[in-house]
Amino acid sequence: MRIILLSFTLILLSLFSVTVVAQENKQVELTDIPQFTLRTSLTSWADYDAGLMLGINYRWHKNFSASFEPTWIFFSPFTDGGARLSPSGIKIRADLRYHFTKKQRKNPEAFLAPEFHYKHTKMEREDRFGINCQNGQCAYFQEAVYSQLKNEVGALLKAGIIVPMGFISRKDRVFLELYLGFGIKQLKFRETNIPEGASFVNPPYRSPLGIRNSGDRNRYTLPMMPAGLKLLLTL
Repeated sequence: MRIILLSFTLILLSLFSVTVVAQENKQVELTDIPQFTLRTSLTSWADYDAGLMLGINYRWHKNFSASFEPTWIFFSPFTDGGARLSPSGIKIRADLRYHFTKKQRKNPEAFLAPEFHYKHTKMEREDRFGINCQNGQCAYFQEAVYSQLKNEVGALLKAGIIVPMGFISRKDRVFLELYLGFGIKQLKFRETNIPEGASFVNPPYRSPLGIRNSGDRNRYTLPMMPAGLKLLLTL
C-alpha cells in the first residue's frame, strides 16, 4: 500500500508540474455550470475484481456535484494456487462531492465526498467435497466446480484532487483525479451449484482481516481504503 500511495503521489506531482508549465497566461473562469463529466478509472484494472469503469459526474453548483460510476467486472489479475481467477459481475459507486473551488479552472481543485459502495460478483471455483457425510464419515470424495457468489455493501469518506491536463486540452476539458478514502464494508458469500449431498472438506478461505458476523463464515465486515487515478472529460 505504501508503494502504491507513493507512486500516486509522484504521478500527481509530475502531472502538476507539467500542467503548470503548459498553462496559458490567460485564465478561464469556472462559469459553465451546470456541467457533465465522463469518467473512467485508470486503476480499476488492478483491482482484485477488475474491469472497466465508465461513469458520469453532474455538477450543478461550483461547490457541489454527484457522481455515478458503474464498473463491469470480467477478470482478475490475481491467481489462487496458480489458477487464474475469473470473476464476473458489477460494482457501483456513487458519491456526493463538495469542491473547494479555485477561481480559475486551470488550478488543481480539491474535493471531499461520502461514497456508497456496492458489488456483486460470481466466480467459478474448484474444491474437494465429501459426499453423503455423516458423523465425519463420507461415502466418497470428489473434486467439483461450484459457483461462489459475493455481495459487498459499504460506505466511505474520500478526499481527492482534480488536476487539469492543459498540455492535452487547451480548453481545459481533460483532467486527472487522484483520490484516497477510508470506510467499511460488509461481505456476504454464498455457494451454489454444489454436487448433491456434498459438503466441503475444507470450507472456503476468507480474508484474515475480516470480522466474522455472529459466527457465520459467510458474513464478514472489513475496513476498506480505496485509492485510484481517474481520467475525466468535461462535455
